Amino acid sequence: MKFLTGFFLTGIIVITHSFSYAQSKYSITGRAIVTGTSFAGGATISLLQHSDSSAVKSTVCNNQGVFELKGIAPGNYIVSINKLGYKKFYSALIRVADSNIHLPDVSLLPATSDLKEITVTAKRDYIEVRPDKTILNVDRSILAAGNSVFDILGTAPGVHILDNGIYVKGGQKALIAIDGKPIGQLTDEQLADLLKSYQSSMISQIEIISNPPARYDASGGGVINIILKKSKDYGFKANITESAAAGQDYKLNSGINLDYRMKNLNFFGSYNFNDSKTPRVLDIDRTIGQTTLNENYLGVTHLLNNGFNGGIDYNLSPKQTVGVLMYGYHNQVDIDKSNTTDILNQGVLDSDITTNSHINRSITSLNYDFNYKGSFGKESNTTLSANFDYSTYRRYSTELLENNFFDPDGIQYRDPFFYIDNSPSQINVRSERIDFTQALSKTGTLGLGLRNDQANSNNKIDFQQRSSADSVYTPVPSLTDHFTYNERINAAYVNYDDKFNNTGISLGLRAEQTSSLAESLNPNKTSSNSYFDLFPNVEITQPVDKDNTLVLAYNRRLTRPQYQDLNPFVAYIDEYSYSTGNTFLKPEYFTTYQVTDVFKQKYKLDLSVEVTNDFFVPIFQQNDATKVFTSKVSNIGTRYEYDAEATLPVDITKWWNANVYLYGSYQRYVYYSGNPDKRTTDFEIKVTQNFTITNTIRAELFTGWESPTYYGIKQYADEWSTRAGVSKSILNDNGSIKLAISDIFNSQNYRYTSQYQNLNLTGFEKAGSRFVTATFTYRFGKQTVQNNKHSSGNTDGQKRLNPSTNDN
Repeated sequence: MKFLTGFFLTGIIVITHSFSYAQSKYSITGRAIVTGTSFAGGATISLLQHSDSSAVKSTVCNNQGVFELKGIAPGNYIVSINKLGYKKFYSALIRVADSNIHLPDVSLLPATSDLKEITVTAKRDYIEVRPDKTILNVDRSILAAGNSVFDILGTAPGVHILDNGIYVKGGQKALIAIDGKPIGQLTDEQLADLLKSYQSSMISQIEIISNPPARYDASGGGVINIILKKSKDYGFKANITESAAAGQDYKLNSGINLDYRMKNLNFFGSYNFNDSKTPRVLDIDRTIGQTTLNENYLGVTHLLNNGFNGGIDYNLSPKQTVGVLMYGYHNQVDIDKSNTTDILNQGVLDSDITTNSHINRSITSLNYDFNYKGSFGKESNTTLSANFDYSTYRRYSTELLENNFFDPDGIQYRDPFFYIDNSPSQINVRSERIDFTQALSKTGTLGLGLRNDQANSNNKIDFQQRSSADSVYTPVPSLTDHFTYNERINAAYVNYDDKFNNTGISLGLRAEQTSSLAESLNPNKTSSNSYFDLFPNVEITQPVDKDNTLVLAYNRRLTRPQYQDLNPFVAYIDEYSYSTGNTFLKPEYFTTYQVTDVFKQKYKLDLSVEVTNDFFVPIFQQNDATKVFTSKVSNIGTRYEYDAEATLPVDITKWWNANVYLYGSYQRYVYYSGNPDKRTTDFEIKVTQNFTITNTIRAELFTGWESPTYYGIKQYADEWSTRAGVSKSILNDNGSIKLAISDIFNSQNYRYTSQYQNLNLTGFEKAGSRFVTATFTYRFGKQTVQNNKHSSGNTDGQKRLNPSTNDN
């Protein structure tokens, strides 16, 4: 507490000093209008010297068309206003002497009196590189149409998906944010489910930030920030999207987005319905001495998803806004599973166990967000934002299992067993957050923030068994449990950004105090944990010459265990296969050092080193006596990774361009268990090609390949996939039709081996990935409506709470 108190007293002293600092410089303010009722949001405002029209400074209009040019020395100037599709405006002479200047409203005129004779096109590449991030302009991608954010990330440079886990540079789990607000930690399957609920029609851009500033939660590696679509004027707008996919089963999606914005009030809402069936195949072969167990699994998940959000934003004043947001989903999930385990002794079939089961699951998640944002002072040098979030999660799940036992001739040698388990779960997450920024000078900014997160999880599992001789179910004590988990995270951060000559510097420090209590009734055990950590962040940006910008970065972060990874419940597959949680799982900590060179704001090269302590992954533990095979997440050692990656856009012709992403790494694992150190390499290439066939027809082709690589305790074979699509604009560019095929050659799968401790395992996994998708989009209403970024300030508890709907 002494540290935090001193922290904020120092910030307050600096802020007070900044208010008392006066300069003999002035400001020019005004407003730009494009029609009688609409404002020129996003227009570029430039201040020019009257003598030679040289540029002095520039800014951009806000949503109401208002602009402000600050820090202007006395002199004679001209103001120019430029907006795409409108004639450029030049003011008369403006004399700045001893006071601020307020200009009368400026009405911009269309760029031509006959708009049908010209076409104004603002071309953006699908992939853009910046010194501090890589940006995907989702609406420029044909293959994104009809797909979710999760599908899009599968082709993103710098992002690697392995067993549904989302990694940056192949090494650390990514922290996912929406409009800059983290959504927290989930298990891999849970995160995949969540991102599949966000369709491409809702997304404007995806930012991939390798060195996130201190205002982001310390949990997770680099940040993947999903930016929702927005437009620019008042009025009503609506978008509808319909897509259907056929291939390895089917996917249907229907969605509508609505927005109505008035001067001080904005109503918004969206609803998406998804109906899909997805198969998953899993084959695992294990050898235990002279015994081999071959497990063959087929699961089909039928998901009915209803996702929604709605809310209101109200402008208390031109600089202050309050809002209420409610969002959530209801999932009905049915999973049919069929599993056969062949048991061989010295290569000869000894017996078979078949397990058939059906899971019926209902999940409802409701989230409430109350938010405030305001700016203060004549030059809006001070900003304050606050969020309060409350999330509820309810899951009801029932599974029916039947085990049958056969000899080599297919004759039952013992009575079958029948099982039923009920596993209800209730989770509540509460979060409060406040962020404050203060401009200290023309280039310097100080940011401060506080955050409190509290999560309460209550989970039960009631496991019962009966034989074929009767219809009475009796409890199975060893598989019945009640688990509760309570966690609290208090955090504070300070961030300072400034520029000295041409050198930009960002310094951040985040402090987090975590306390948790886990209790399990069967067996009766309690695990409590409390730890305090500091997470520094440094980024220095230095232009080397007119073409090269160098960025040096350092940060320290962690990954906390997800709630369900701590849950000690035993998930039963058959008599030889289980999965369970790990109550004593510890967080992993990692440190990153990075050097980046950006050439001509187009080409990007990264070199980095990452060290992860208490590295954790799912591992397989095998009892050689009982032959029982159990999976759980555990801390296994320290991981070292040395990376190089390059993003290389190539313009082949006027109608054909490509973006090439190259990645290579050397990795070393030092295990706690006494296993020998493991050294490995990894190489990856992703190529996205775009073709402009006509003014209304475009095509896109993606190809990705990854070399054989090792991760955690698994040695993976190489993997590759190809996607292609074509789009056509229709209905005077208010609609579009897109046709795409994913995983054309059905090659996307995981093939791996593992020799960890006493385990000798070979595996193959494949989910349905080849689909032909047709998407129709239609936009009506005023399509330049300014849409606020609607998202909650929710904590990583939000992301850590939901069990998967895809665990077939």
